[in-house]
This record gives sequence, C-alpha cells and structure tokens, in this order.
Amino acid sequence: MYGHNTISRTHDFYTDAHVFKKYCHLNREKNLQIMMIDDSKKDIQLFEDLLSAESHISFHLSKWTNPNDALLALRHKEIKPDLIVLDLLMPTMNGKMVLKAIKEISDLNQTPVVIHSSMNNYENNVAMSILEAHAFFAKPLNVELFEDFILGEEF
Repeated sequence: MYGHNTISRTHDFYTDAHVFKKYCHLNREKNLQIMMIDDSKKDIQLFEDLLSAESHISFHLSKWTNPNDALLALRHKEIKPDLIVLDLLMPTMNGKMVLKAIKEISDLNQTPVVIHSSMNNYENNVAMSILEAHAFFAKPLNVELFEDFILGEEF
C-alpha cells in the first residue's frame, strides 16, 4: 500500500508503513513485555494507566527513567522486551541517542521501537524513521491507534 520511504500520518501517529507491516504483529493473547524509557515518572504512569484502562492487551510494563540504566539492562540481557517505548526529550541522553544505541544491540534487531513524545513534528518523525523507529505516538497516548499498531491492524 505504501512505498518503503513514505511516512503515513493519522492524527497523532506516524509510521514507516513498510517497517510497520514487516515487524509489528504482536500476539494479543501473549502477556507483552513492554519496556518504557522516559525521564518523567508522571508520563510513564499516565501511559500505563491509559493502556490498562482502555486496551485489550495483556502487558507487563518495565519502567526506566534513566536511559543509561535501561541500555545497560538491555546489553546485559536483564530484560528482553517485545516492544520498546521511548521518549525523545530526556536530560542525560536524548531519544535519538538511545534509539541509535538500541539498534547497535544485535539481539534487538527484530524488536519494535516506538517513540512516545510531546515533540510532534514531521521533521522529527522523519529523523526517527531514518534511525529505524517503528512509529511515533504523541503524548498523551491514543490507545486505540497504539493497540492497532501492536496487533498489526490497518487503520
């Protein structure tokens, strides 16, 4: 439907459609292991509350406010997430740097990385696509679109 380099936009959701079709087809029946890296505990809690209240997905949320600690856990295989949710604006290490570091961990080549940020601009999302993020969701989370993305459904 979309070409490899096209970015599609639906309200607060951007994705490289080719990558979306290829990688995001996680199982609704499985208890998904979601890793969230965001310096704001409040934003993490809001994300978890929204997903718990409005989605039909069974999940466990691993919460990380320090991106360096999260990367260390990933490198040492302390956690093997099905999906990584990443903020862009963090004081010690920005989301682009974290995404690049995640992509350098060979065990995570097939793990979808989703950007969840208040920085909702097209240029930023194109940059995320180039760095191979799988999607962008604006804060606060649109649970319906997020659930469709996880399940690989078209919208």
